[in-house]
Amino acid sequence: MVDELFEVFEELFERRNKKKKKEKEGKGGGARDGVPAAPPVFCVDCGVRNEGGARFCMECGSLLPSPGEELRCLSCNTQLPLKAKFCPRCGAKAAV
Repeated sequence: MVDELFEVFEELFERRNKKKKKEKEGKGGGARDGVPAAPPVFCVDCGVRNEGGARFCMECGSLLPSPGEELRCLSCNTQLPLKAKFCPRCGAKAAV
């Protein structure tokens, strides 16, 4: 009976080691701690490509747009391009 238990535990340890090895191999794909890398962010003012996690442009120092951020007109609530100075629908000045 002791021999059978020993074999069961040995098999469990082997499975655990194989699982850990597979997890380590899967993490080597450029992602850090299983989190995918953020896509690059382009500066609205100068157009320079910045790292995905950057908040300010490395070239001109301007605040970079956050992922999913959109600019809306204060008057008519139309979605505006990030470089817009005026709303194309109502002509109101875009808030900066």
